[in-house]
Amino acid sequence: MMGGGRPGGPGAPGAAGAQGVPRRPMGGGPPGMGGPTMPAEKSKQFGRSFRRLMGELKPESWRIALVMLFAIVSVVFTVVGPRILGDATDIIFDGAVSQQLPPGVTQQQAVDALIARGETTQADMLASMTLTPGEGIDFEALARVLEVLVVLYVVGSVFAWAQAYVMAGVTQRTVYRLRQRTDQKLARLPLRYYDATQRGDILSRVTNDIDNISQTLQQSLTQLITALFTVIGVLLMMLTISPLLSLITLLSLPLSFGVTIVIAKRSQKQFVEQWAKTGTLNGHVEEMHTGHAIVKVFGRQEEAIARFDQENAGLYEASYRAQFISGIIQPAMNIIANLSYVAIAVIGGLQVA
Repeated sequence: MMGGGRPGGPGAPGAAGAQGVPRRPMGGGPPGMGGPTMPAEKSKQFGRSFRRLMGELKPESWRIALVMLFAIVSVVFTVVGPRILGDATDIIFDGAVSQQLPPGVTQQQAVDALIARGETTQADMLASMTLTPGEGIDFEALARVLEVLVVLYVVGSVFAWAQAYVMAGVTQRTVYRLRQRTDQKLARLPLRYYDATQRGDILSRVTNDIDNISQTLQQSLTQLITALFTVIGVLLMMLTISPLLSLITLLSLPLSFGVTIVIAKRSQKQFVEQWAKTGTLNGHVEEMHTGHAIVKVFGRQEEAIARFDQENAGLYEASYRAQFISGIIQPAMNIIANLSYVAIAVIGGLQVA
């Protein structure tokens, strides 16, 4: 039991509140349950906290570099895949067009015939293709292309798995060191800190916050690295295919970033409130459990239940707002992506026509 071994239940004689204000005995009829009502202040210095987190990752520098290397290789194979798939589509299309041409006619003769009829657009299309009039799809060539495509995707998946595997080790070792340092810090803190700080908030920091760091390192950091290299690879591939369509795609990026930033700023405040409510609720539950005998003696069960219902409802509202606002990001991105897709399809279709 924290706080020098004194009962931590609400209204316990001699116990201190969240701000160090002595609590009155239960029999004296305190206006509330006497427990702390405000969680400890959350850190608002994101930059400083981020730099400290990067410092925690220094022992894993070479492994993180290995993760980046695996991500690059995986992205290269994944990005090249659609280009090779396009070659397979060309083989199918060339075979379908070749089958419609009369046998014994060369490709140049078919082009000249179209030019003579004034169908220059179709003639240009046929001239840019590899045709064998009278024959169908070359399934042997198609099979070779698909075999290469399968190998590329398999190799890319292997490197993606290796990236996740190495990053899992990096994450767990980093969190292991964080838990060790947190435990050592808690052992060094004076007793007055535990008397003046809500214990539920301490538990929330030790459990929820470290779990969030673990999830961020394992998922968000890996996705960030992969997404960064994917954007670069896809952009280079797009520019080699069609600079105009690439420009249309790039025009949607500022809008996507702007929408994400606006929504993220609003949801960040709600997540801060959510974790503050979590610390308050955890503190109340822990105090009611630790001081259960005192609560029974003074007949404060109903008040304890009412306080729990109040804090639980507050946590529900904060969590609902946080999850709802953050959940808007994906639908908004889908709308922007669909608009970009429509623009590319229309302009690309006009180019083909």
